[in-house]
Amino acid sequence: MPEVNANNMVPHLIVNKAQVVSDGCSACGSVFATNHAGERALTALIGQDNTTYMFCAKCGDAIMGRVQADGVRQRYVWDWAVPLKGAPLNVNGNGKK
Repeated sequence: MPEVNANNMVPHLIVNKAQVVSDGCSACGSVFATNHAGERALTALIGQDNTTYMFCAKCGDAIMGRVQADGVRQRYVWDWAVPLKGAPLNVNGNGKK
């Protein structure tokens, strides 16, 4: 959530987590965001190793509309996906395969 510094009135974005995702939505394969403002994305942590899966807003809404159990709901969280400038990074996020 953006925070405003009262002295300078300069907006700041505070980020709790950053993750590079080079693939599309885990359900439909569509690209997450094409403009600089980005869009909502649903993140799911699945399995004992908490493997991360990301879903576009449309698929995320469909998934959350069907999830009933609170224990299962806790594995999903809404995030915000924004495109990176420059060449895409590989899966591990450091440019190495």
